[in-house]
Amino acid sequence: MKVKMNRREFIKKSSSAVVGAGIALNSSINIDAEPAKSRVVEVMHSGAVKNKRIVDAQAVKEMIRIGIETLTDSKNPWKQFIKPEDRVGLKINTLGRPMLYTHHELIKAVAEELLDIGVKEKNIIIWDRFEGHMKNSNFTFNNTGIGIQCYGTNSREKRVKRSDMNVFYESSFDDPGKRDNNGTISPFSKIFTQDCDKIINMAILKDHMLSGVTLCLKNLAYGVCNNNYRFHGKEHIGPFISEFCAMPQIKEKVVLHIIDGLEACFDKGPVPSSPNVLYAPKTLWLGTDPVALDAVGFQVIDAKRKDESLPPLSQTGRPVDHIKLAAQKGVGTDDLSKIKIDRIKLS
Repeated sequence: MKVKMNRREFIKKSSSAVVGAGIALNSSINIDAEPAKSRVVEVMHSGAVKNKRIVDAQAVKEMIRIGIETLTDSKNPWKQFIKPEDRVGLKINTLGRPMLYTHHELIKAVAEELLDIGVKEKNIIIWDRFEGHMKNSNFTFNNTGIGIQCYGTNSREKRVKRSDMNVFYESSFDDPGKRDNNGTISPFSKIFTQDCDKIINMAILKDHMLSGVTLCLKNLAYGVCNNNYRFHGKEHIGPFISEFCAMPQIKEKVVLHIIDGLEACFDKGPVPSSPNVLYAPKTLWLGTDPVALDAVGFQVIDAKRKDESLPPLSQTGRPVDHIKLAAQKGVGTDDLSKIKIDRIKLS
């Protein structure tokens, strides 16, 4: 499948998208009816984090189980997202290594849930863009086809290339000086297009020096494709993230989003160099609308910044515009009045 459209064509096509990630267009839908609120489940456990990087695995497992049941209103929640025969990719975030990355305990908890519904070990793939980042986050690689798989798009072995040149995002609204050999093409990862049937997006709660925050949307845009350094400009980053996440391949394959807020970063992200900018909310957020999740996470980070006597992100020269732009393109909703938040406190 070859996907190619310029920025103008893409904006025109995406403007007609249905609000809400994962909702299929159906002729029986009454477009005049008031849309249902996007739902975010927030689960906090007071005992989830004992100390820096010391996490209670059992508490995290409980958080995931209760969170997904609440989100789906079901005691068999995973069947709404995953079939036993699916190959499931867990798209983690390891950019903040060595201090902050998707917690192993959270990844294990999700993997165990998938195994419980019949997904085979070899069909669970833990992945990120750079294997170097994964190595520095203490992940053990495995692409043998036996057991849970773990590898990255950009391999440590130069001969291994995992970019799919037939599926890509294309835009010339970038910094030409930062393009790689692919020019205006940003190819998708083969892990996303070929190795996985479904993706669970496992982002981190943290700020970002350019985009303001790096949550669900950014974890996909900068983690699923290559040749995206060219969008590292204040005027380019928001349009890129929002347009990429509005692509049909993303909306169709990514079935669930989780923000790992067990530990988080409120300043000088996305690669914190000091533990002084880290804190432990001891919280997970789950949902199917990445825009809604990012809107909530944005508020959480700004609230923490206020507690630390730091200015809000909007006053730091960081645009934080990708969330609203994604909402305008039909990826989800950023209107907090239209987001239903279920808050659960465990002890």
